[in-house]
Amino acid sequence: MLLKAYYPGPRFPPISLSGTACQLNCRHCNRAYLRSMTPAESDVALVETCRRLRERGALGVLLSGGSARDGGILNLRERIGAIRQVKTETGLILNIHPGLMDEATAEALAPVIDFVSLEIPSTTTVRDVFGLDASTEDYVATYHRLRKVGMHVAPHIAIYDGTEDRLLDPLAAVPHPETIVVIVFSPTRDTPLAEAIPPSAEMVGSVIERVKARFPATEIALGCMRPRTRGLRTETEAAALQAGATRIVLPSQQTLALARARGDEILRLEACCALPAAFEQRVLHAPNPARAVATAPIGE
Repeated sequence: MLLKAYYPGPRFPPISLSGTACQLNCRHCNRAYLRSMTPAESDVALVETCRRLRERGALGVLLSGGSARDGGILNLRERIGAIRQVKTETGLILNIHPGLMDEATAEALAPVIDFVSLEIPSTTTVRDVFGLDASTEDYVATYHRLRKVGMHVAPHIAIYDGTEDRLLDPLAAVPHPETIVVIVFSPTRDTPLAEAIPPSAEMVGSVIERVKARFPATEIALGCMRPRTRGLRTETEAAALQAGATRIVLPSQQTLALARARGDEILRLEACCALPAAFEQRVLHAPNPARAVATAPIGE
């Protein structure tokens, strides 16, 4: 078996097209995650940020940001020209976390976006957690819309109550995605859900088992959004591994040891876990200017 371990770090960082602005203030986030992203709120800022990242050895970026009231990324339509410029001038691998997206925006971005991380949430989550007047069907429609224009889409499901695998049923009738990413609700400080109880490792493993049964040829990734408390982190990763996950972001040393003990080969990739297989060799063999500078002899 092969376990792919992902380390996005400085070589595949997230960028917020809206800075810390968000029109939804979702109950699980309350803008907390936006504060950890690099802000790029104008065309100039986006292009200059991506140029600088490329010069420092970045291979790609995740384009994200706060949500607009229509469920898409704030400022995304206004940044289409700059995103095209980034692709032309830097050649970075571009991933986007778009939320809902209309057909015109999808068609405009299809030539330059390399893959899409699209969450498929439950209608309950959309309305009670996101505070958005939309439904699961709207996100499934976005999935089909993006696939129709030729985008490579990695659907994401976020585990809250352990029934989320059912959200993928509408995708089973179309060509299966190459990768499905499973993320796990994690109580976050200074949010309305800070004191909520996260899903158990057993629940995560059970969901992954059912996803794997529905999509046997699809790779399952345990994504970056998940609880990191010491015991639960290791238990969740072990449960995911045993249930059939072949991709894990930032696995613990205990998880890597478990994988090696069962005979797995470990492949380290400095990228997002939804990275299409077609880009793996490019990521594996890309030079790292930052590392070269750090290891150069004094005087060079």
